[in-house]
Amino acid sequence: MSEEEKNSQTSEGHDIEEESTEKENTEEKTKAKFTFKCTRCDNCCSARGPIPITLWDLEMWARNGVVANFMPYLSIYQKPDGGIDLILKPLAPPPKEGEEEKTNKDPFGSIPIEELLNVKCPLYNKDEKKCLVYDHRPLSCRTYPLEFDGKNFIVVDADCPGIGEEGMTKDELKEMRETAKTMHYELTRMRIAIPILNQLISQKIMMDLMRQNMEAMSKMSDEDRQKLDEIFKKGNEE
Repeated sequence: MSEEEKNSQTSEGHDIEEESTEKENTEEKTKAKFTFKCTRCDNCCSARGPIPITLWDLEMWARNGVVANFMPYLSIYQKPDGGIDLILKPLAPPPKEGEEEKTNKDPFGSIPIEELLNVKCPLYNKDEKKCLVYDHRPLSCRTYPLEFDGKNFIVVDADCPGIGEEGMTKDELKEMRETAKTMHYELTRMRIAIPILNQLISQKIMMDLMRQNMEAMSKMSDEDRQKLDEIFKKGNEE
């Protein structure tokens, strides 16, 4: 191999190394572009939709002795994709013009999917712009608007006023990413557990009801049992 060919290969090697280094630096800069500082606006608290609750949240509330405070606001939500989430049940949006307000209205039952982003967290004071449970807020609130899908980090609300705010340290960014990963893991765990627990609890309730009915039937007199049979027979004929 001639000296000229050797120099050419060496030069190409340096070019490849430089390109690789530049690419790594560019990727690192791209990753570092995400900065966030909560501005305490009410976007995520009053117009975010269902806030999923995880086992991590329940355990944290139990350790701090505040589970009872959250019980009135917890609800099971059937998602459009058929999945089930435990959520902080939001307050129903105000009635539209000409619509009568219902105090026991299901905030999800009659709201189209596209309007779910207009429901309000029940634990946020909009007048004071203050979360009433900030120290005990769920994982989902701690990581918002950053999420992790198992492979990549995703900004789920590009219009969040806190995105791009200066002052976020490397440690704060690292903590937010770790929180997003924890949220993904815990939510996956919860979504596996809820259907199984729901089925077991439903079976237990059905078995208890059947046992209670059998006990009640065994205590009935022949006359009462005959009357009940006649009622069932009449119902079947109709």
